[in-house]
Amino acid sequence: MTTQWVRWTRIAPAFVCALALGATGCAKEFKRVPVSGTVTLDGKPLTGGVLHFYPDTDKGNVHRVDCLCPVRGGKFNLLTTAVRDTDSGTGAPTGWYKVYLYTDVPGANIDIHPRFTDPMKTTVSVEVVEAPAEGAYDIAFTSK
Repeated sequence: MTTQWVRWTRIAPAFVCALALGATGCAKEFKRVPVSGTVTLDGKPLTGGVLHFYPDTDKGNVHRVDCLCPVRGGKFNLLTTAVRDTDSGTGAPTGWYKVYLYTDVPGANIDIHPRFTDPMKTTVSVEVVEAPAEGAYDIAFTSK
């Protein structure tokens, strides 16, 4: 009888906690905002690659999302893929992001400095906000 009592006193708090999390939801809700702009390489419009916005946890962005899009004619419109399908779609959640370019795509011959192809080394950082200034999301990469 004592063993059952000890087991129940350990299980009951975990059960109550699980019910509370289930009722309120485990993940933080977020709203996506439109994110678009221009991308240049050495001052000229970039014509290929896939642009990524990687959540910058050092600046407080803890969203579990992948924000990316192809670059066409020097322009981009970001899309978000999230853990929950309801959080996926056009735009990105607000917060800070490290910006990098994926260049290993068919037909892309992009001479970009390697630091811009790694989310941990990139020096490009952008804050996504609800009401950005014009040109706030314009990205400039260099080959050197």
